[in-house]
Amino acid sequence: MTETTTRTDIVTTLRTSLTCPVHGPQDPDWETVRRGWNLYVDQQPDAIVEPATVADVQQAVRLAASLDVPVTAQSNGHGATEAMSGTVMIRAHRLRDLTIDSENRRARVGAGVKWTHLVQALAGSGLTGTPGSTDDLTVVGYHLGGGLPWFGRAYGPAARWVRAWQVVRADGSLAEVSAQSDPELFWALGGGGGGLGIVTAVEIELLPAPQLTGGQLMWPAERAAEVLHAFAEATTTAPPELTLWLWLITFPPTEPFPPELHGRSMMNLNVTHLGDPAAAERLLAPLRAVPGLEVDTVAPLPISELSTVANEPTEPLPVMDWSHFVADLDPDFQRGLLEVNTPSQDTAMIACIRHLGGALRDDSPTAVEPITEGYLLFGFALAATPADEQRIHAHWRVLEDRLGAHLSERTHLNMLGPDPDLARALTPETRQRLRQIKAAEDPHGVFRSHRPILA
Repeated sequence: MTETTTRTDIVTTLRTSLTCPVHGPQDPDWETVRRGWNLYVDQQPDAIVEPATVADVQQAVRLAASLDVPVTAQSNGHGATEAMSGTVMIRAHRLRDLTIDSENRRARVGAGVKWTHLVQALAGSGLTGTPGSTDDLTVVGYHLGGGLPWFGRAYGPAARWVRAWQVVRADGSLAEVSAQSDPELFWALGGGGGGLGIVTAVEIELLPAPQLTGGQLMWPAERAAEVLHAFAEATTTAPPELTLWLWLITFPPTEPFPPELHGRSMMNLNVTHLGDPAAAERLLAPLRAVPGLEVDTVAPLPISELSTVANEPTEPLPVMDWSHFVADLDPDFQRGLLEVNTPSQDTAMIACIRHLGGALRDDSPTAVEPITEGYLLFGFALAATPADEQRIHAHWRVLEDRLGAHLSERTHLNMLGPDPDLARALTPETRQRLRQIKAAEDPHGVFRSHRPILA
């Protein structure tokens, strides 16, 4: 934005030339509209455009470029960071074109399509994508971050299965980007985090839907040491078809959690297994043998109900994230984690260990990097007040001090939370290649991702 261009000028220019909704800071509902899903992030865009068509996106990009205001995308509110401030934000939630080609195992998915829409469309087809822990994310945004699927141990990162991107480029033109038509841009879009164009649709290859077993096993937190030890043992030898995520959680006294869990500290094991249910039972037997098991919902599960396994919240919340890759869960790691994360009535603090490995270690034809570590340690906390924020930071500093020798400096791009810094998610070599592609594709900085490539 130039020194003489005001936010009012930006909104006026957009409204004059676009027929779709344009929101601005002078609107009475702006304080609500501008927010992302994560209410902890105070993002302050200059304007928000809700395109009804791809042509609306193209025109919005041209107009923003003429005003020297960077353009960003945030279709349904996820991925909020303060890097979104000072932009024209494209909220493409109305671009919901969805086509399934069962014969060729392809899905063409508009930028506003959430995983829940795609999963419903695939019901009964015998096909699946590679969804993550929640179906509230858009398919496009998830793949731009590389995607960390439930089935990643068997199939690798989600971006591996992208076959084409529909992209509005810096001059407002529309391009179909594939590995054949533009190999460098195709590589960058799959796991580079955006910032190279506005993706209006993605085409992904679908996979034969396997038989799925899934659900939760829960123990009271008094059994934490035994459960964590059994989890470490089980994941050391688990085949790629089995994925286990272990949560150390005190359940909030609210829905959607059942009343009998309100305020209770629990060890909650999320389970998915691809293939023969009898094989899943054999693999889970040592875990079920841990005394004190109170909840066992693991059973054959339709893929359309996959999101019920983690049962993550979908309503906006003020959230702070913290994460590190971890090589292994040796006894010192187990002791240290439980020393810092002692059972309590503090519902704001949640820790999760995701088992990785398998095909996630393999090279990818996109910017997604192999994950050599076996686990991801993830912290999730609700920060409703400044005092909460200080307490949470202090807690994570203690955790880092105690577990420092076990923690990688790296994490997954989609797990950075409000942090806009790519350095913790991508190697210097990958970031340099992304910068070179950015310089060629968008030399004037028309686009700005929520995690800027040139930062």
